[in-house]
Amino acid sequence: MSLLKWLSGSKTKANRDHSTESIGSSYNPRTRFKSELTQSSLLPDSDPECASYSGCSVIHEDDPASDIKGAYEKVLQNKGPFQPKDIKFEVNKNRSFLIFWYDLYPWLEYSPTSQAAYCYSCRAFPSLTNKACRGQHTEPAFVNVGFKNWPKAIRSFNKHQSSIPHKESTVKIAGLKSTVIVGDVTVQVNKQYSIEVENNRLYFNCLLDSLLYCCRQGIAVRGHREDDNSLNKGNFLELMELRAKDNSIIKQYFIEKEKSFRYVNPSYLNMFIEYMGKDVLQSIIRDIQDSKFFSIMVDETQDLAKHEQVAICIRYVSKLFITHEVFLGFYRTDKTDGETLVNLIKQFLQTNNLSIQNIRGQCYDGAASMRGSYTGVQARIRSENKFAIYVHCYAHILNLCLVDLSKQSSFVRNTFGTLQTLYSFMGASSKRNSVFEKILSTSSINVSQKTKLKSLSDTRWNCRIEAINSVINTLPVIVQTLQNISDNDVNYGSEANNLLNCILHFEFIFCLFLLKTVLEQTNILSKYLQSPSINYALVKEMSIKTYDSLQDLRSDESFIKCWESSQDLVKNNGFLPPKLPRNRKISYKKLGGGHVFPEFHDEKSYYRISIYFPVLDIVMKEIKDRFNENDLSILNSLMETLTNESPSQSSIQEVCKFYGPNEDDLTAELKIFNKMFKGYGKENNIENRILYLKNKDIQNGFPIIVELLQIFLTIPTSSVSCERSFSCLKKLKNYLRTTIGQERLSNMAILYIERQRSKQRTNNQSF
Repeated sequence: MSLLKWLSGSKTKANRDHSTESIGSSYNPRTRFKSELTQSSLLPDSDPECASYSGCSVIHEDDPASDIKGAYEKVLQNKGPFQPKDIKFEVNKNRSFLIFWYDLYPWLEYSPTSQAAYCYSCRAFPSLTNKACRGQHTEPAFVNVGFKNWPKAIRSFNKHQSSIPHKESTVKIAGLKSTVIVGDVTVQVNKQYSIEVENNRLYFNCLLDSLLYCCRQGIAVRGHREDDNSLNKGNFLELMELRAKDNSIIKQYFIEKEKSFRYVNPSYLNMFIEYMGKDVLQSIIRDIQDSKFFSIMVDETQDLAKHEQVAICIRYVSKLFITHEVFLGFYRTDKTDGETLVNLIKQFLQTNNLSIQNIRGQCYDGAASMRGSYTGVQARIRSENKFAIYVHCYAHILNLCLVDLSKQSSFVRNTFGTLQTLYSFMGASSKRNSVFEKILSTSSINVSQKTKLKSLSDTRWNCRIEAINSVINTLPVIVQTLQNISDNDVNYGSEANNLLNCILHFEFIFCLFLLKTVLEQTNILSKYLQSPSINYALVKEMSIKTYDSLQDLRSDESFIKCWESSQDLVKNNGFLPPKLPRNRKISYKKLGGGHVFPEFHDEKSYYRISIYFPVLDIVMKEIKDRFNENDLSILNSLMETLTNESPSQSSIQEVCKFYGPNEDDLTAELKIFNKMFKGYGKENNIENRILYLKNKDIQNGFPIIVELLQIFLTIPTSSVSCERSFSCLKKLKNYLRTTIGQERLSNMAILYIERQRSKQRTNNQSF
């Protein structure tokens, strides 16, 4: 049941329902008037005198004498009295009917057939109010006989006009006309009720739009004090007051408080957030169920309240081969061991009617509780579903490669250490930062390169290249700032001088350009791994290309380019030139003599052999070793089967053995499909193959290939969606909102992260 249907059952509805039943079931003015007209003794079935009289050859359809009972229908048709003027009136007792009587008595009508006058009102509604008025005793001349006594006309007309039966008839005609125009009492009551329901819905639409805006923007809903005297009632109430300036419904309900209910109490707001969050969640679950197969991605982090939050994301592929990675909420846990996390995942799947047997992939970070071979989450799930292939997040793997580079190379470690120390030193004091900004603003550096210093982090994967670029672009400004602080700051001048000596050293500058060259290659792969549309085949291809690009850098030409860039920066800014380090000798008596490092004849050879090539070797070795961890046989066989024009029979057999399709049927489908695709004239890759299937609309002809493609695309390669949700967590549960409830936090996170879907639901008025 939608929220508005539930909300439309307001207090007003019960009152309107009661009044509608009591009035509408017993009163219908049209039925009553017709009954009165039919039962009236003033309207006999026939009148011989009137029937035999024929004063006119052609009888008009509105002639009172032609249809004594027809006045009521004339009222319904919005026709007035029949008042002919272009006729010859009959003379009776030397007198005749006068035309100006029509103006004096608007109810008067004349019959050319009977040459008599009638009362339009009394013919339509003969009054039954007075028992003495029944039958022919209540001036039947004005109803069915016709009035012809013209000498006494004025007196008779005045007497009839002032009579009670005539007045009752006139009132009834006015009521009937009003009923025809605006409806009867039942219709008016129902119409008013419909208007109130519609206004209620409009108000709730406005209220939910304002509340959803706060959730989608990730801002706080409530304020510290929300009473009428508060100057800041919180984002939601302040937004409602702002919208009331140009929204009459909000002004009527919220500001003027026309109704006794406004539904802005915190308990109501929590209920509305829950309804909207559950609605978006259920729409996601329906899409997952339609696609059948899905993969699960889980990661955990600690919030500011020291609670362990588990983020659950699911990857699925639609029938049009569109890959989706969706966020399904935060779930609090007290433990992060494998058993606890598996129970949490199974409970989540059961609650949302998702079968664990439909899981085709798992993707987690490298924590032991997640990737453990025996008691980890992936092992426990695979014990229940062998098709749930575990993939170690490639984005985490690449990040570990760079972290290990810092650990294994002292030059890289010292360079990153200097960068972090420089950032901390500048950012720790507003005065030092002010000196840096002042010098930066007056420098001749390009505006696009005037960036602030960046911090380093093991979890922010792009921070390293950003920190290096910011230092290279603003290095002259940094040197001037440190010199200024060293000369003028009594307390921190020595620290600035030490930093200055490290920065002016050629080794630091050379390592900056070397790391920039390396990280520019790996950063492309890092960004690529954060896309939800990436698949195993693309990751394999991209990682190989990245490795090859690093291999190409391991050449003398690339070294010379890096060397010259460092030399140019040093010469242009007057920094210290390169020099060979002091080569320490080994004790001859204890260790047999010699030197710690080999002898170098020039500085260029030292930097090439001791720094440049070793750094590249470490990066390439780490990428090769760590990326091979996910080099699973079944994934390679599945990739070859789906992307190769002539897949090996061993790969087809392995796929059929693992996933269960008939080998002969799969071989036949592949043979026909590959021949058809060969004539397509496009490059042979998985994207073009999927595009060919969709454009030609031939999915029904290759059911096994379609299912294997869906499974292959469903298998995740990174858990970046979980990592990205942690940024939302920090925004929603900040130091001012540490007491937020778990359900409220999870629902607001769904509305914030899945804002596109919540926006679509709002446009479709699904809330």
